[in-house]
Formats: sequence, structure tokens, C-alpha cells
Amino acid sequence: MQRRDIFKTLGLATLGVAVGSSLLSSATAEAQEIEQKKLIINRMKMSYADPANPTDHEYKHTPDISFKEKDANGFTRIIITIGKKGIVHPTLENHWIDYLTIYVNDKLVSNMVMENGPIRGFGEHYLNLKSGDKVKVEAGCNLHGIWENTVEFV
Repeated sequence: MQRRDIFKTLGLATLGVAVGSSLLSSATAEAQEIEQKKLIINRMKMSYADPANPTDHEYKHTPDISFKEKDANGFTRIIITIGKKGIVHPTLENHWIDYLTIYVNDKLVSNMVMENGPIRGFGEHYLNLKSGDKVKVEAGCNLHGIWENTVEFV
């Protein structure tokens, strides 16, 4: 075999290994995504059974929206925590907030997808808000459905 043929063969073999590894990695990621989706079992919109007397379970799933200072460009810092009244939603492999969606005046401004386990249902953003704007946050709990809260910016 000539030297050039040897290098050609080695190059093709290396390419084959690289493509095989890439396909295997892609298949593994796809399998993990499928397994995670199996854990998302409730996509019903939820609300308080008795709005005058929310339960701890309901507070635990409700997005808490706090408006903070404005920056030099006029954007207001908002902090979102899933859980009100100090009752924070758990973050476990089988029970977590899998997404947060933020709307300003019913217009989508952010959509965050979260993996199970390593991240808590929390977000901090700077939004360009004016008095009277309505900020709505929707949070999806993989077990207990979709919860939302709307707060008017003053």
C-alpha cells in the first residue's frame, strides 16, 4: 500500500469514528430528553380553589413577581421566584418547575426551559416597563400544572 493510500484510509477511519461518536452523543441526548418529557405529566391551567384563602400547596406554585430598581437605561429589574409567602417550590429529579414564561401586556418577552434537578424556579430580568404595564408570569410544574400571576407595574 502506498503512503498516500495509508493516510487516506486513516483519514476515513478517523472521520467514521467522529461521525459515530456524534451520532451516539445525539442519540443519548435525545433519550434523556424523552425521559424528562415522561416526567412532565400535568399541563392543566391551575388556579386557587378559594382565592380568599389560598393553601400552602397553591402558594408553593404561584410565581412571586418583585419590581426592583431601574438601571441607567430605564430598564426595571424584576425578580421572579416560584413560591409565595416564603414557601418555595422544590427542585428534585422528579418534581420541579420546568419552564417560566414572561409576558408584558400579553406579549411574550421571555421563555425559559429548565432541566430537572440542577436549577430552581427563579428568574431575574431587566424589562423596559412603563406605569400601567401588566407583567404576567406563567410557571409549569411537571406534576401540578401551570400556575400564573399577573402584577401591574406602577
